[in-house]
Amino acid sequence: MVEKERKQQILKAAEKRFARHGLNKTTLEEIARDLRIGKTTIYHYFSSKEELFYAAIKWESDLVLEELAKIFSSEVFSIAEKLSLYFEFKEGLDKKYSLIYEVLLKLFYNNEHEKESEPIVYLIKKEEELIKKSILKPNKIENESLALFIVQQSWGWLFSNKIASISNTEIEILTKEIFIKSIQNMLS
Repeated sequence: MVEKERKQQILKAAEKRFARHGLNKTTLEEIARDLRIGKTTIYHYFSSKEELFYAAIKWESDLVLEELAKIFSSEVFSIAEKLSLYFEFKEGLDKKYSLIYEVLLKLFYNNEHEKESEPIVYLIKKEEELIKKSILKPNKIENESLALFIVQQSWGWLFSNKIASISNTEIEILTKEIFIKSIQNMLS
């Protein structure tokens, strides 16, 4: 097996374990067993469980950014459609990219994990850059903070929809439409 493929297999298996059990309760033995490889094979690619954990978060963040780049680079969609697709993507992030979601939850409860926040900050900055490049008009002062505002709202959307699903309300659909139309009007 090619080195790159093996490393990716390890990252995938680690992502699943870390998302389900967290950094402290996951062992390299479990990850190795999931892959039917020896623990030393993991050490060939990663010097520690912590390095593997942060590499898995970074790997998952890069996958998220690839999907978002496809949305925002499309010439087919209008600004409103891009924003709608962006928010829909974020609404399902907890299922598709569960490690990022779990790390975010942990950071909400305990903001002392500076090292764990680094890949999340990286992801947010890259999302902001994608939005600035694809839907905002250059050299407009209000756009400097608008991109970050959109990113923050998209993350908030993920959690507000969880609350809405608990309370069995349909308000999130209307709220999203109002938000997207407001942004579209600001950019017109």
